[in-house]
Amino acid sequence: DHVKIIIYEARWFVDGCGNVRWQDKQQKKTRRNQVVILQDHVIQQLPENIQKGLFKTIDERVWPTSRNISIREVEDRLFELIELFTASGQVELICEQLDEQSKHLVEGNFDVLVGADGSNSFVRRYCNIQMISEGIEYACGVGYEVPENILPSDQTLHQALNCILSASQTRYMVNSSLSCQGYLYIRLGKNEYEALRQCLQKVQNRDEPLDLPNRTKWPQSPTLSIIREGLKFFNINEKFISRIAPIEINVRHASVVVRELRSEINSKQPKKILAFLVGDAAMNVHFWPGRGMNSGMKAAMALARNIQRSYIANILPHRQENHSSLPFLDFLDYESFMARLRAREQQGRSLRILDSPIDPTLKEAQINAYSDYWYEEHRKELKNKLIDTRKEFQGLPDWPHKTRAVTDTELEDVFSRIDCRTVTELALANAWPTREMNGVEVLVEDMFPVSQQSCLSLPKSVHKKPLTRQPTIASRRRFLILWIDGDTINKSTQELIATIRASPEFVGLSSMLAQGSVQSYSSSVNVLNKLDVFPTTISALNWIRGNHKTIDEPDIRLKVIIRWPLHENKELVDVIRNIRTQVSRVPILVYTNEYEDAQMAFEFPSVIITNTTSDLYEFVGITQETQWDDDCSVSHKEQTPGMYSIHIILKKHRSTEFL
Repeated sequence: DHVKIIIYEARWFVDGCGNVRWQDKQQKKTRRNQVVILQDHVIQQLPENIQKGLFKTIDERVWPTSRNISIREVEDRLFELIELFTASGQVELICEQLDEQSKHLVEGNFDVLVGADGSNSFVRRYCNIQMISEGIEYACGVGYEVPENILPSDQTLHQALNCILSASQTRYMVNSSLSCQGYLYIRLGKNEYEALRQCLQKVQNRDEPLDLPNRTKWPQSPTLSIIREGLKFFNINEKFISRIAPIEINVRHASVVVRELRSEINSKQPKKILAFLVGDAAMNVHFWPGRGMNSGMKAAMALARNIQRSYIANILPHRQENHSSLPFLDFLDYESFMARLRAREQQGRSLRILDSPIDPTLKEAQINAYSDYWYEEHRKELKNKLIDTRKEFQGLPDWPHKTRAVTDTELEDVFSRIDCRTVTELALANAWPTREMNGVEVLVEDMFPVSQQSCLSLPKSVHKKPLTRQPTIASRRRFLILWIDGDTINKSTQELIATIRASPEFVGLSSMLAQGSVQSYSSSVNVLNKLDVFPTTISALNWIRGNHKTIDEPDIRLKVIIRWPLHENKELVDVIRNIRTQVSRVPILVYTNEYEDAQMAFEFPSVIITNTTSDLYEFVGITQETQWDDDCSVSHKEQTPGMYSIHIILKKHRSTEFL
């Protein structure tokens, strides 16, 4: 009762009745339709009402000790469960992306900032938290939706067979809900990934929807053959495909997940605010072992319990006195928990996959694919792998499909669906390293025990307060990038600037008209981003002074890149201070190889110091999501981000005011 939670989410909108809803087809957006595997030991830590509400529509066991559920279903069910809290005023939903100019960040009237905003986390950048990469792999996601009342020949495989086929090799995997909606995942070599991106880009440039069965527009090619063979392997008809997306899997983690911020609002009485990272903002895992959402939920529960424990110990006894912040040292346990979770999920699972790349398998398959002798050998090898996996799974005491045995005929039918090269690839591809991945789980309750009785009781049913806000959908932001580089720009910097300006996000409207390609970008890409280069700090400041009207437009977001050193006989902190004097909270990226000399800049919020191009591209908006790239869909819709983009702000009540 003493806490208010404010949640920012750009994928929501306020409808004509004043209700907050997810943007969907009517708003020309595509909801997330990936299917996740939620582990029982994670579900059991949720309050009972959430456990019941989450699976009230679909309660499907596909793998042992877990349930399959689509992310869309998770979002919808949790949205229902939060309604009582929004009606009571304990939770406020804001339908926009949190950024430097958001009301609550500008005013600083909050105590805790939680970044659950995905792998391209704004909160992480705002807090100057660096990411550490463990390795990169490539994949493809093929979304499909099978309607009801289809012909028997179009029926998909039973989930028991999907599990056996998926676990017998590490080239293809299906993760579905009720065998009718989900994703086929394909591990790709680097060259295959680049070829797929180029193939999809050509289709996007023609502004054509995805129509995989159409061999005229989608002719057979090595790239499309990989996708079609995967669909055949799992007996999924091409006509049910709804999306194809290249995926860059960057297994990485934040250097820290807790940071203490110093509010700049009141210099006489500075306020300390704690910021936390959870989910993909804190750690990216390889999706093949299926632990991404589980890790995110564990982190969220651990943080919530740590906040509750610190609040009860430090704030609640003194709530009538002057306002005080939660102590930073109270959250060493959360930092420790996340370190253990990272070791379990990255070292214990994700890196097991990275250590067994698909590229050597593909090279060997290319050599042996069309030899009759090797085909027979590989056919036997693959069949034995399928039989061994079936035996292992059907012998498990908690195998969910005890009443549905997979027959020899079903395993034999696989070979009538796929070609000889695919047989070779799957025979050579390693099976899932299930034994190596198994082991003791990192449990929230071990470090943060809690009883169901200590969970907040549901608010009593109350009538919704009339909303004063108008129906709205968050507008698309435009970036103005100021690049300060010095009088002489070296060749590598010139190439970087040229790459940014040539990207779809920065392509000028006039050049797109000349190319006749405006239509292909207009519905999904902001064509009005702009990058200007300045030789000195003074010239950039003069531009800012003369363009405050433009900078203050609601959809404009100014960002500054400093190529350090500038050779202006100024300290970096002085340059940043001069810029912030004109635009107080503008995000700044310092692009430099002299990292140690630039460390003092970290005294400012929303400053990034880096020498990597990936951080630079992410900062200017080229890489909006590091895992799911632009895709091809069955219709022309804007794609919502592939990962969560939620920001949570906590404010403690004092009397009737929110502090």
